[in-house]
Amino acid sequence: MERRRFLESSGALGAAAAATVASAAATALPGCSSAAPAARPSGKTFVLVHGAWHGAWSWERLTPLLRAQGHEVRVLTLAGVGERIGEISTAIDLETHIADVTGFIRSQDLRQVVLVGHSYGGYPITGALDRLAAERRIDTVVYLDAFAPHNGERMLDYLDATGKAELQAAHRAGNPHWPKLPAKAFGLGNPADIAWVDARLTDHPNGTYLQPISLRAAPGAAARKRLYIAASAPAMPVFDAYKARLRNDPAWTFVEVQGGHDAMVDHADTIARLLDAHA
Repeated sequence: MERRRFLESSGALGAAAAATVASAAATALPGCSSAAPAARPSGKTFVLVHGAWHGAWSWERLTPLLRAQGHEVRVLTLAGVGERIGEISTAIDLETHIADVTGFIRSQDLRQVVLVGHSYGGYPITGALDRLAAERRIDTVVYLDAFAPHNGERMLDYLDATGKAELQAAHRAGNPHWPKLPAKAFGLGNPADIAWVDARLTDHPNGTYLQPISLRAAPGAAARKRLYIAASAPAMPVFDAYKARLRNDPAWTFVEVQGGHDAMVDHADTIARLLDAHA
């Protein structure tokens, strides 16, 4: 079955274990959640970008913890997924999601941003950081068990030959859906967490997997601070290359979490502490 082959190739199953607070002015933007206490003077402005099949909802347990630390938190949902699933179409590609992030930040004139991407979200945040480099809006970039792609890489490259053929055939036929994975694929073990995530996951626009990312610099290069948070219990091998590259890079802070891929769900307190300490 093509879904299992993808899970195995991406490290999401078994021993192979393959892969806002918006201000009042932002509430008109698609996918924004709103209203939060004012940030402390020394607090930071976080912009959180979810992964494939997820949405702004995936940060619901993390955002109140960051706000309690005095930070401002803004969350968006990318086009064609989550509560924006009704927008899904073959016209949505990686540049669409990069534009979602850059437009969100520019429309609210955000500065000194801590830009966080989870999983697939590493692609759009890498592109957004690259596009916003001259504006110096991003202070810190954070990859939460995420892809940190170089120029020309694409999500399609992480599928096996069968998965690639099936995704491309669906897209050519006008079907934009990349079917959602079960919550267990993201390293969740608690039945209540699994049920909560399964009820909210949606399909993902497959055009975002087809388009190579176009960058002028290495991932994270335009940010003053760079943080990679790796989930290691269980780890997903699809991220091994990024971990190996960044673990000993002096330009990056590398931290491991004893939790699974959706650590912002079942280890939200740990992620909040790490973000507060390192971002």
